[in-house]
Amino acid sequence: MSHEDLTHRAIEALLAAIESRDLRKVERALHPDIVWQNVPHPPSVGRDAVMQLLASIICWSDKVQWDILSSSVSGDTGWYERLDRFWIDGKEFAVSCNGVFKVDLATSTVCSLKDYVDLGEWRNRVAPVMTRLANRSPADIVAHHVEAVQNMESIAMAADYALDAVLERGGARYKGWAAIADYFDTVPGRLAGRAISFESIEALGADQARVVWHLSGADKTPLTGADTFTVAAGRIAHQLVELSGGDF
Repeated sequence: MSHEDLTHRAIEALLAAIESRDLRKVERALHPDIVWQNVPHPPSVGRDAVMQLLASIICWSDKVQWDILSSSVSGDTGWYERLDRFWIDGKEFAVSCNGVFKVDLATSTVCSLKDYVDLGEWRNRVAPVMTRLANRSPADIVAHHVEAVQNMESIAMAADYALDAVLERGGARYKGWAAIADYFDTVPGRLAGRAISFESIEALGADQARVVWHLSGADKTPLTGADTFTVAAGRIAHQLVELSGGDF
């Protein structure tokens, strides 16, 4: 495979990962030492910093679609003109970008991106909705999460969690967004043949909410549990699952 083919494949893998809203896929597509710069603003350096940057918009998007308007690849470098589209809280936000991607051919990961974009104009449009989401009540955040559980959408289930969140249930402890998303991937299978219902969400002070849930199903033992959520800056930081009468 030529250098150009490897470069094209690595860039397309990153774009597809971003559209999937799965931060695990995004992380795998990024080189550990990536430098991501929205020119002329200062760059984010290192994968952890870039993940923080991307998660801040990806996780609050119900859909992401990056339309490629034109592209060219030479060696380990790709030039991609795009329209980056995000659907947040029922409204589309789009921004035009012209990105210069550099790929580490040994690992087939993107190691550098210089994105030429009117970031000031973009922030002016998207900032109000981002501020509102960051200031949601714990009950509102939990309601959004509960809706994802009812719809059996595993990526949406993980979307409201902070990158360093912790989920505790039974004797298990899941730390970090990726581990929590791995657990939520198993939930549709765990709930196969069962119906889940939720009681009203109860506010527990300024940063916590609790919801009781019930599982039922033909030839299945009914189960009840309660989830207590602690939130910070509009995201779930901690979840404690209390199980009554067994697990599912």
